[in-house]
Amino acid sequence: MKPPTTHSPFPLSLGLLYELLDVDPELPPRYLLRRARQEGAVVSTLVLSLAEREGLALGEGARAELARMTRRSDLYRELEAALRAVPGARTVKGPSLARHYPAGLLRAIGDLDVVVPDEATLWRVLAEVLDRREAGEALLTELHEGGRRDLLVSVWWLGEDPMLDLDRGVEVTTFAYGGLPERAVPLRPELPAGQVYADVLAVAEERFQREFSLKDVLDLVFVLTSPAAPDPAALARAAADYALAPELAELCAKAAGHPALASAVPAELTDALREPARLERARRAAAGPAAEEPRHYGFQLTEPLRRGAGDAAEDHEFGGVLLRRTPVADFLLVSGELVDPADHEAALAALSALAPWQERPAPAVAPAPAPSPLAPTHAAAGAVPAGSGS
Repeated sequence: MKPPTTHSPFPLSLGLLYELLDVDPELPPRYLLRRARQEGAVVSTLVLSLAEREGLALGEGARAELARMTRRSDLYRELEAALRAVPGARTVKGPSLARHYPAGLLRAIGDLDVVVPDEATLWRVLAEVLDRREAGEALLTELHEGGRRDLLVSVWWLGEDPMLDLDRGVEVTTFAYGGLPERAVPLRPELPAGQVYADVLAVAEERFQREFSLKDVLDLVFVLTSPAAPDPAALARAAADYALAPELAELCAKAAGHPALASAVPAELTDALREPARLERARRAAAGPAAEEPRHYGFQLTEPLRRGAGDAAEDHEFGGVLLRRTPVADFLLVSGELVDPADHEAALAALSALAPWQERPAPAVAPAPAPSPLAPTHAAAGAVPAGSGS
Protein backbone atom coordinates (compact mmCIF):
# COMPACT_ATOMS: atom_id res chain seq x y z
CA MET A 1 0.00 0.00 0.00
CA LYS A 2 1.35 3.41 -0.97
CA PRO A 3 1.69 5.92 1.88
CA PRO A 4 -0.84 8.77 1.82
CA THR A 5 0.29 11.79 -0.15
CA THR A 6 1.21 15.00 1.66
CA HIS A 7 1.38 17.12 -1.51
CA SER A 8 -0.66 20.31 -1.47
CA PRO A 9 -3.22 20.59 -4.31
CA PHE A 10 -2.73 24.37 -4.37
CA PRO A 11 -2.67 25.46 -8.04
CA LEU A 12 0.70 27.19 -8.28
CA SER A 13 1.56 28.31 -11.81
CA LEU A 14 3.98 30.57 -13.64
CA GLY A 15 1.15 33.03 -14.05
CA LEU A 16 0.67 33.18 -10.28
CA LEU A 17 4.40 33.68 -9.72
CA TYR A 18 4.34 36.60 -12.16
CA GLU A 19 1.70 38.10 -9.87
CA LEU A 20 3.43 37.24 -6.57
CA LEU A 21 6.76 38.62 -7.79
CA ASP A 22 5.17 41.70 -9.35
CA VAL A 23 6.57 41.02 -12.83
CA ASP A 24 4.77 42.27 -15.92
CA PRO A 25 2.98 39.18 -17.30
CA GLU A 26 3.74 40.33 -20.85
CA LEU A 27 7.47 39.85 -20.27
CA PRO A 28 9.17 36.56 -21.28
CA PRO A 29 9.81 33.98 -18.53
CA ARG A 30 13.50 34.89 -18.35
CA TYR A 31 12.49 38.15 -16.66
CA LEU A 32 10.46 36.18 -14.13
CA LEU A 33 13.50 33.98 -13.42
CA ARG A 34 15.76 37.01 -12.96
CA ARG A 35 13.33 38.42 -10.40
CA ALA A 36 12.94 35.02 -8.72
CA ARG A 37 16.70 34.77 -8.21
CA GLN A 38 16.46 37.82 -5.96
CA GLU A 39 14.24 35.72 -3.68
CA GLY A 40 16.69 32.82 -3.51
CA ALA A 41 17.06 29.29 -4.79
CA VAL A 42 13.66 28.01 -3.64
CA VAL A 43 11.73 30.48 -5.78
CA SER A 44 14.07 30.40 -8.78
CA THR A 45 13.97 26.59 -8.81
CA LEU A 46 10.18 26.73 -8.66
CA VAL A 47 10.19 28.91 -11.78
CA LEU A 48 12.33 26.37 -13.64
CA SER A 49 10.27 23.47 -12.34
CA LEU A 50 7.00 25.11 -13.35
CA ALA A 51 8.41 26.07 -16.75
CA GLU A 52 9.29 22.43 -17.37
CA ARG A 53 5.86 21.25 -16.17
CA GLU A 54 4.07 23.80 -18.33
CA GLY A 55 5.97 22.74 -21.44
CA LEU A 56 8.20 25.76 -21.98
CA ALA A 57 11.36 25.17 -23.97
CA LEU A 58 14.34 25.09 -21.59
CA GLY A 59 17.86 25.60 -22.82
CA GLU A 60 20.85 23.52 -21.82
CA GLY A 61 21.76 25.78 -18.91
CA ALA A 62 18.26 25.79 -17.42
CA ARG A 63 17.95 22.01 -17.76
CA ALA A 64 21.36 21.55 -16.16
CA GLU A 65 20.49 23.82 -13.23
CA LEU A 66 17.21 22.02 -12.62
CA ALA A 67 18.99 18.65 -12.79
CA ARG A 68 21.62 19.79 -10.29
CA MET A 69 18.98 21.05 -7.87
CA THR A 70 17.12 17.76 -8.20
CA ARG A 71 20.26 15.80 -7.35
CA ARG A 72 20.93 18.18 -4.46
CA SER A 73 17.47 17.52 -3.02
CA ASP A 74 17.91 13.78 -3.54
CA LEU A 75 21.18 13.92 -1.60
CA TYR A 76 19.54 15.66 1.35
CA ARG A 77 16.69 13.15 1.38
CA GLU A 78 19.24 10.32 1.46
CA LEU A 79 21.10 11.97 4.34
CA GLU A 80 17.84 12.58 6.17
CA ALA A 81 16.93 8.90 5.85
CA ALA A 82 20.34 7.89 7.23
CA LEU A 83 20.10 10.30 10.17
CA ARG A 84 16.71 8.94 11.19
CA ALA A 85 18.64 5.88 12.42
CA VAL A 86 20.43 8.02 15.04
CA PRO A 87 18.29 7.88 18.23
CA GLY A 88 17.01 11.31 19.18
CA ALA A 89 17.96 13.10 15.94
CA ARG A 90 15.22 15.00 14.10
CA THR A 91 15.35 17.13 10.96
CA VAL A 92 13.29 20.27 10.41
CA LYS A 93 12.36 22.30 7.32
CA GLY A 94 14.16 21.23 4.13
CA PRO A 95 12.98 17.80 2.99
CA SER A 96 9.92 17.71 5.25
CA LEU A 97 8.66 21.05 3.90
CA ALA A 98 9.40 19.90 0.34
CA ARG A 99 6.98 16.98 0.81
CA HIS A 100 4.08 19.43 0.98
CA TYR A 101 4.85 21.22 -2.29
CA PRO A 102 2.50 20.40 -5.19
CA ALA A 103 3.28 17.13 -6.94
CA GLY A 104 5.86 17.47 -9.69
CA LEU A 105 7.38 20.70 -8.35
CA LEU A 106 10.84 20.89 -6.85
CA ARG A 107 11.53 22.81 -3.64
CA ALA A 108 15.24 23.55 -3.45
CA ILE A 109 17.00 22.77 -0.17
CA GLY A 110 19.88 24.91 1.05
CA ASP A 111 21.12 22.71 3.88
CA LEU A 112 19.87 20.04 6.25
CA ASP A 113 18.88 21.20 9.75
CA VAL A 114 19.12 18.58 12.49
CA VAL A 115 18.10 18.93 16.15
CA VAL A 116 19.57 16.54 18.73
CA PRO A 117 19.08 16.11 22.48
CA ASP A 118 22.75 16.27 23.55
CA GLU A 119 26.34 16.71 22.42
CA ALA A 120 27.07 12.99 22.08
CA THR A 121 24.22 12.65 19.60
CA LEU A 122 25.50 15.69 17.72
CA TRP A 123 28.85 14.02 17.05
CA ARG A 124 27.12 10.76 16.10
CA VAL A 125 25.01 12.62 13.54
CA LEU A 126 28.06 14.29 12.03
CA ALA A 127 29.83 10.93 11.93
CA GLU A 128 26.97 9.58 9.80
CA VAL A 129 27.27 12.57 7.48
CA LEU A 130 31.05 12.31 7.10
CA ASP A 131 30.78 8.58 6.46
CA ARG A 132 28.84 9.57 3.33
CA ARG A 133 30.33 12.88 2.19
CA GLU A 134 33.79 14.39 2.35
CA ALA A 135 33.68 17.90 3.78
CA GLY A 136 36.33 20.54 4.25
CA GLU A 137 34.75 23.17 6.50
CA ALA A 138 33.15 23.09 9.92
CA LEU A 139 31.57 25.91 11.91
CA LEU A 140 31.17 25.67 15.69
CA THR A 141 29.30 27.96 18.06
CA GLU A 142 28.91 27.42 21.80
CA LEU A 143 26.02 29.17 23.52
CA HIS A 144 25.26 29.64 27.21
CA GLU A 145 21.81 30.59 28.41
CA GLY A 146 20.00 30.04 31.70
CA GLY A 147 22.60 27.61 32.94
CA ARG A 148 22.51 25.56 29.73
CA ARG A 149 25.45 24.97 27.43
CA ASP A 150 24.47 24.31 23.82
CA LEU A 151 26.28 23.72 20.56
CA LEU A 152 25.69 24.50 16.92
CA VAL A 153 28.03 22.65 14.59
CA SER A 154 27.76 22.56 10.82
CA VAL A 155 29.84 20.87 8.14
CA TRP A 156 30.06 22.08 4.55
CA TRP A 157 31.27 20.89 1.17
CA LEU A 158 31.22 22.38 -2.30
CA GLY A 159 28.17 22.33 -4.51
CA GLU A 160 28.12 20.14 -7.59
CA ASP A 161 29.16 23.11 -9.71
CA PRO A 162 31.26 25.23 -7.32
CA MET A 163 31.16 28.24 -9.64
CA LEU A 164 27.37 28.39 -9.72
CA ASP A 165 25.95 26.49 -6.74
CA LEU A 166 25.82 27.28 -3.04
CA ASP A 167 27.84 25.01 -0.78
CA ARG A 168 26.02 22.02 0.64
CA GLY A 169 25.92 21.37 4.37
CA VAL A 170 24.38 19.86 7.47
CA GLU A 171 23.75 22.00 10.56
CA VAL A 172 23.26 20.23 13.90
CA THR A 173 22.08 21.91 17.10
CA THR A 174 21.50 20.72 20.65
CA PHE A 175 18.50 23.04 20.83
CA ALA A 176 15.35 23.47 18.78
CA TYR A 177 14.97 27.24 18.46
CA GLY A 178 17.67 29.73 19.37
CA GLY A 179 15.41 32.72 20.01
CA LEU A 180 16.64 36.28 20.32
CA PRO A 181 17.78 37.26 23.83
CA GLU A 182 17.86 40.97 22.99
CA ARG A 183 14.11 40.74 22.36
CA ALA A 184 13.48 38.58 25.45
CA VAL A 185 12.86 35.43 23.39
CA PRO A 186 14.72 32.59 25.11
CA LEU A 187 16.32 29.50 23.64
CA ARG A 188 13.81 26.64 23.51
CA PRO A 189 15.53 23.27 23.76
CA GLU A 190 12.95 20.82 22.39
CA LEU A 191 10.87 20.57 19.22
CA PRO A 192 7.13 20.01 19.26
CA ALA A 193 6.23 16.33 18.96
CA GLY A 194 4.41 16.78 15.65
CA GLN A 195 6.71 17.25 12.65
CA VAL A 196 4.43 19.68 10.84
CA TYR A 197 4.27 21.89 13.94
CA ALA A 198 8.07 21.76 14.32
CA ASP A 199 8.49 22.78 10.68
CA VAL A 200 6.04 25.69 10.73
CA LEU A 201 7.54 27.08 13.94
CA ALA A 202 11.03 26.74 12.45
CA VAL A 203 9.88 28.89 9.51
CA ALA A 204 8.43 31.45 11.95
CA GLU A 205 11.70 31.45 13.92
CA GLU A 206 13.52 32.65 10.78
CA ARG A 207 12.00 36.07 11.43
CA PHE A 208 14.60 36.63 14.16
CA GLN A 209 17.32 36.47 11.50
CA ARG A 210 15.73 38.32 8.56
CA GLU A 211 12.53 39.62 7.00
CA PHE A 212 10.10 37.01 5.75
CA SER A 213 10.38 36.28 2.03
CA LEU A 214 8.19 34.70 -0.61
CA LYS A 215 9.89 31.37 0.15
CA ASP A 216 8.55 31.49 3.72
CA VAL A 217 5.10 32.44 2.47
CA LEU A 218 5.02 29.52 0.03
CA ASP A 219 6.29 27.10 2.68
CA LEU A 220 3.41 28.14 4.93
CA VAL A 221 0.81 28.08 2.17
CA PHE A 222 1.71 24.57 1.01
CA VAL A 223 1.75 23.21 4.56
CA LEU A 224 -1.62 24.76 5.38
CA THR A 225 -3.22 23.45 2.18
CA SER A 226 -1.72 19.95 2.32
CA PRO A 227 -3.45 16.80 3.61
CA ALA A 228 -1.06 16.99 6.58
CA ALA A 229 -2.11 20.54 7.53
CA PRO A 230 -1.98 21.16 11.28
CA ASP A 231 -5.10 21.93 13.26
CA PRO A 232 -5.32 25.76 13.34
CA ALA A 233 -6.15 26.00 17.04
CA ALA A 234 -3.40 23.54 17.96
CA LEU A 235 -0.89 25.40 15.78
CA ALA A 236 -1.77 28.69 17.46
CA ARG A 237 -1.31 27.08 20.89
CA ALA A 238 2.08 25.69 19.83
CA ALA A 239 3.14 29.13 18.59
CA ALA A 240 2.13 30.61 21.95
CA ASP A 241 3.95 27.89 23.90
CA TYR A 242 7.13 28.52 21.90
CA ALA A 243 6.95 32.34 22.12
CA LEU A 244 6.40 32.59 18.35
CA ALA A 245 2.82 33.82 18.08
CA PRO A 246 3.80 37.32 16.81
CA GLU A 247 6.08 35.89 14.14
CA LEU A 248 3.58 33.30 12.93
CA ALA A 249 0.85 35.94 12.89
CA GLU A 250 3.10 38.20 10.80
CA LEU A 251 3.82 35.39 8.35
CA CYS A 252 0.10 34.56 8.05
CA ALA A 253 -0.66 38.23 7.41
CA LYS A 254 2.03 38.39 4.72
CA ALA A 255 0.54 35.34 2.99
CA ALA A 256 -3.03 36.59 3.30
CA GLY A 257 -1.92 39.95 1.90
CA HIS A 258 -1.61 38.31 -1.53
CA PRO A 259 -5.19 38.02 -2.88
CA ALA A 260 -4.37 34.76 -4.65
CA LEU A 261 -3.05 33.22 -1.41
CA ALA A 262 -5.52 34.61 1.11
CA SER A 263 -7.80 31.56 1.01
CA ALA A 264 -4.89 29.30 2.00
CA VAL A 265 -4.65 30.84 5.48
CA PRO A 266 -7.60 29.72 7.63
CA ALA A 267 -9.41 32.53 9.43
CA GLU A 268 -9.49 30.21 12.42
CA LEU A 269 -5.70 30.36 12.57
CA THR A 270 -5.38 34.13 12.28
CA ASP A 271 -8.13 34.59 14.87
CA ALA A 272 -6.52 32.10 17.25
CA LEU A 273 -3.13 33.86 16.96
CA ARG A 274 -4.40 37.37 17.66
CA GLU A 275 -4.51 37.25 21.47
CA PRO A 276 -1.39 35.09 21.99
CA ALA A 277 0.55 37.46 19.73
CA ARG A 278 -0.61 40.45 21.77
CA LEU A 279 0.29 38.75 25.05
CA GLU A 280 3.71 37.70 23.77
CA ARG A 281 4.55 41.20 22.58
CA ALA A 282 3.51 42.54 25.99
CA ARG A 283 5.64 39.92 27.76
CA ARG A 284 8.69 40.85 25.70
CA ALA A 285 8.20 44.56 26.35
CA ALA A 286 7.87 43.97 30.11
CA ALA A 287 10.83 41.58 30.30
CA GLY A 288 13.23 43.71 28.30
CA PRO A 289 16.47 42.41 26.78
CA ALA A 290 18.04 39.43 28.50
CA ALA A 291 21.50 39.79 30.02
CA GLU A 292 24.18 38.95 27.49
CA GLU A 293 25.71 35.56 28.17
CA PRO A 294 29.03 34.23 26.87
CA ARG A 295 29.22 32.81 23.38
CA HIS A 296 32.26 31.19 21.81
CA TYR A 297 33.09 30.48 18.20
CA GLY A 298 35.39 27.85 16.79
CA PHE A 299 38.13 28.96 14.40
CA GLN A 300 38.92 25.82 12.42
CA LEU A 301 42.57 24.76 12.65
CA THR A 302 42.59 21.46 10.74
CA GLU A 303 41.28 20.42 7.36
CA PRO A 304 39.88 18.50 5.64
CA LEU A 305 37.45 17.27 8.26
CA ARG A 306 38.31 13.97 9.86
CA ARG A 307 36.25 10.91 10.60
CA GLY A 308 37.29 10.89 14.24
CA ALA A 309 36.36 8.26 16.80
CA GLY A 310 34.29 9.04 19.87
CA ASP A 311 31.30 11.22 20.70
CA ALA A 312 32.82 13.89 22.93
CA ALA A 313 35.09 16.92 22.56
CA GLU A 314 38.27 17.67 24.51
CA ASP A 315 39.37 21.11 25.69
CA HIS A 316 43.05 22.02 26.13
CA GLU A 317 44.24 25.37 27.52
CA PHE A 318 47.73 26.66 26.76
CA GLY A 319 48.67 30.02 28.22
CA GLY A 320 45.19 31.48 27.85
CA VAL A 321 44.59 29.91 24.43
CA LEU A 322 41.71 27.43 24.43
CA LEU A 323 41.78 24.54 21.96
CA ARG A 324 38.71 22.41 21.39
CA ARG A 325 39.42 19.06 19.77
CA THR A 326 36.38 17.27 18.36
CA PRO A 327 35.69 14.15 16.31
CA VAL A 328 35.44 16.29 13.15
CA ALA A 329 38.15 18.97 13.54
CA ASP A 330 40.27 21.02 15.94
CA PHE A 331 39.26 24.59 16.77
CA LEU A 332 40.64 27.67 18.46
CA LEU A 333 37.80 29.00 20.63
CA VAL A 334 37.34 32.76 20.39
CA SER A 335 34.72 35.15 21.74
CA GLY A 336 34.42 37.44 18.71
CA GLU A 337 34.69 37.60 14.96
CA LEU A 338 38.38 38.57 14.94
CA VAL A 339 41.18 36.13 15.76
CA ASP A 340 44.46 37.41 17.20
CA PRO A 341 47.27 36.16 14.88
CA ALA A 342 49.44 35.47 17.95
CA ASP A 343 46.68 33.28 19.44
CA HIS A 344 46.35 31.47 16.13
CA GLU A 345 50.09 30.74 16.00
CA ALA A 346 50.09 29.62 19.65
CA ALA A 347 47.12 27.33 19.00
CA LEU A 348 48.83 25.67 16.03
CA ALA A 349 52.01 25.18 18.07
CA ALA A 350 50.05 23.66 20.96
CA LEU A 351 48.13 21.43 18.60
CA SER A 352 51.32 20.07 17.05
CA ALA A 353 52.36 18.79 20.48
CA LEU A 354 49.19 16.70 20.90
CA ALA A 355 48.70 13.18 19.63
CA PRO A 356 46.62 12.75 16.45
CA TRP A 357 42.92 12.13 17.00
CA GLN A 358 42.01 8.48 16.57
CA GLU A 359 40.11 7.76 13.36
CA ARG A 360 36.98 5.63 13.08
CA PRO A 361 37.07 2.43 11.00
CA ALA A 362 36.48 3.11 7.33
CA PRO A 363 32.82 2.90 6.24
CA ALA A 364 31.69 0.07 4.00
CA VAL A 365 31.32 2.56 1.14
CA ALA A 366 33.84 5.38 0.82
CA PRO A 367 32.34 8.84 1.30
CA ALA A 368 31.68 10.75 -1.91
CA PRO A 369 34.46 13.27 -2.55
CA ALA A 370 33.64 16.95 -2.76
CA PRO A 371 34.27 18.56 -6.15
CA SER A 372 37.35 20.72 -6.55
CA PRO A 373 36.63 24.45 -6.88
CA LEU A 374 39.00 24.47 -9.86
CA ALA A 375 37.60 21.42 -11.57
CA PRO A 376 33.80 21.23 -11.38
CA THR A 377 32.32 17.78 -11.78
CA HIS A 378 30.60 16.77 -14.99
CA ALA A 379 27.65 14.49 -15.45
CA ALA A 380 28.18 10.92 -16.57
CA ALA A 381 27.73 10.08 -20.24
CA GLY A 382 24.10 10.13 -21.17
CA ALA A 383 23.07 12.27 -18.18
CA VAL A 384 22.06 15.91 -18.17
CA PRO A 385 25.21 18.07 -17.76
CA ALA A 386 25.76 19.34 -14.19
CA GLY A 387 25.24 23.20 -12.90
CA SER A 388 19.96 26.04 0.27
CA GLY A 389 17.75 25.74 3.52
CA SER A 390 16.60 25.44 6.50
